[in-house]
Amino acid sequence: MEERSKMDGSPNRFTDPSVNLWSTYLSLSEKDNKVRAQNWKSNMDTLLIFAGLFSASVTAFIIESYKTLNPDPNNASILLLARISQQLESIINNGSQLMITSHSNPLQGDNFSPPTSALVCNYLWFLSLSFSLMCALSATLVEQWTRRYLQATISRPAPQDRARIGAFLYQGIKVYRMSAIVEIIPMLLHISLFFFFAGLVAFLAPLNTGLEYIILSILIGSCGLYILVSVLPVLDLSCPFWTPLSKNIWYTLYKLQAIQRTDANGNQTPVPSQMSEARENDAIQIGRARDERDLSAICWTIRSQREDHEFEPFVEVIPSVVSGREYSSRWLINALLDHPDPTIRLGGRITKLLATCTMGTMDKVAAERRAITCVRSIRSLAVLNFPKSLLSSEDVWTLDRKFNAGIFDLLYITQNSIPATSGHVLSASVAIARGWLDMYGDRITVLEDKLLGFLTSGPFLENPHHNRSHLDTSTEAASRPSVFQSRLLTLQKTLVQTTSFTTAPPYELLETVVRDLERTIHLELKGRVQNANALRHVDLLQEHLSQAGFYLTIEFIGKTLESNSLPHEALHTLRRCFLRINFQLSSQKIASDGQRYLSRPRVVVFTKESQDRLVAYLEEAVEFTSPDHARLPESMINIIINLTQALSDPTLILKAINVLENYSRWSSDDTATVTIDALQKKVPIEYHSRKSLKLFTSHVYSQAKPDRPTRKMAPQIATWGRT
Repeated sequence: MEERSKMDGSPNRFTDPSVNLWSTYLSLSEKDNKVRAQNWKSNMDTLLIFAGLFSASVTAFIIESYKTLNPDPNNASILLLARISQQLESIINNGSQLMITSHSNPLQGDNFSPPTSALVCNYLWFLSLSFSLMCALSATLVEQWTRRYLQATISRPAPQDRARIGAFLYQGIKVYRMSAIVEIIPMLLHISLFFFFAGLVAFLAPLNTGLEYIILSILIGSCGLYILVSVLPVLDLSCPFWTPLSKNIWYTLYKLQAIQRTDANGNQTPVPSQMSEARENDAIQIGRARDERDLSAICWTIRSQREDHEFEPFVEVIPSVVSGREYSSRWLINALLDHPDPTIRLGGRITKLLATCTMGTMDKVAAERRAITCVRSIRSLAVLNFPKSLLSSEDVWTLDRKFNAGIFDLLYITQNSIPATSGHVLSASVAIARGWLDMYGDRITVLEDKLLGFLTSGPFLENPHHNRSHLDTSTEAASRPSVFQSRLLTLQKTLVQTTSFTTAPPYELLETVVRDLERTIHLELKGRVQNANALRHVDLLQEHLSQAGFYLTIEFIGKTLESNSLPHEALHTLRRCFLRINFQLSSQKIASDGQRYLSRPRVVVFTKESQDRLVAYLEEAVEFTSPDHARLPESMINIIINLTQALSDPTLILKAINVLENYSRWSSDDTATVTIDALQKKVPIEYHSRKSLKLFTSHVYSQAKPDRPTRKMAPQIATWGRT
């Protein structure tokens, strides 16, 4: 048994606890070894084939060229016959006896000297053949070394033994620079080829000058091209061309410190000694160029995914990308949202994919999975808060939305067709609505800044009567302020009467009002209309946006309390809605000297109905469904408590104080206590008597508690201990 254990290399009687550790190493190293060996083998096979064919061709030329190194017997015979002919002619002409003189034997080559062209040609061709054969021999040896290396790394069955043998042999590969040797072998074949071309020029020199020059020009062009493709990858690491000389050129310049590299900020960075490492660094270096390459690659990917089942996996990863912290990935998603090509633009592609789930042609499980994937991605895209420099935009009048107005109808159809998507649809709808309100707020801010800039430096400030003659007196221009005032009042009534802000009509009206404001200010900037109330209209529109954001938040809280479970990303959605509400607005004004200043903050007043709903939802949210659980998580309850700063009705303030006092007895968080102190400061002076306040709040709490339908409780997620 011991001999068998020693023979197969396995541990003697005990299991090595490091087996799993080395198994992880082996899974990576063996894969790397196979890839490296496969690359080397394919390269060497190609070299062997080419070297064999090329050597045969060179040998055929050498067979003809080496004859020029010896005297030609045919030339000697011709010379002898010529002399005999001369002697016979001399006898005939002179009529004298043949005189035999001593001449050197023409068959002897004592004085023969090969021509220079023949020597050069044979030198070059024999060198070419030698380098070609050296390349073939080296390629054969590399293949043998590779097979030996792979066999040695798998010679033992024990993982730890194979790992240690592999590490030992890989150390030898690095020490003896086998990778560099493998890359040098093709250079032998390149040298052989250039020697052959040069020898061909020398071979043709005594035969035909024109043909010699043609081959010489080809040789010079080939050498120039070879040098060019060797230098180009050094100058531009993305260049696909490469020769074995490229690495040597890079290393030489590295040693001479002739290469300078800079990062995105223009700071010099260390230069790697290896060309491949420098190429990898350039490929992943953060910068505008990398972002553009990423966009081009992803656009090609989306354009290639023509089938729905191919595009669905891409949609699935969008939420994780949007929620990540990498700026480049978020920029990429934002660029795909604004892409001009409809086959790439994410908003349109995802809504079309979502629409396939409601057609009834898919399996229910697959349709539900796809619908949830699409709705989650839609919500992520809606909350994507990518910073845009709107102030530098050349055209602030046409800011596109990420999704069109039909997205709400599609989401509700999806919710009715696939009830499992209800929580996701609610969060997505609120996120889209909040995103539209933010977009309108950005547009109004840009308009306000342009208007203030005009008023502080325009002609009306210098001389109010200077340009009155240039004002447009047309009916359209003159009636523009009154039309806007009328639509502003309509918007105010609509916001009060709207029961749902996750539908398209409120935003369609808001779009109309904002466009009217844009036209009015645009006319004023051109000097065609003088409207003293333009800034006031901007302030009113900002106030209406704050009210709409508050109503949207209240709507989300109510639907969350009605649902059987918490909506998808409920806390994040509620926090985002809350943080975007402006409870106080400070508008910019212009003093008599033309300087801007901020006016005193004014409190945004919300309707009594919305305040009543807020207090009712607060009371319902803090209800305990069990001794230690409330209806909503504590983090969401704290946000609802902070929303009470919008209360202005004394009765509702007192009711909220009473609710919070009851809640604070069981909560360990001090949010309720701090809010109670803030609300008490808002109570009118006549209610400041402690005794009267307590009796009054108790009466209100017992008598004014609204009737509400019985609702299923949300999951009991958040807990806190009693105190």
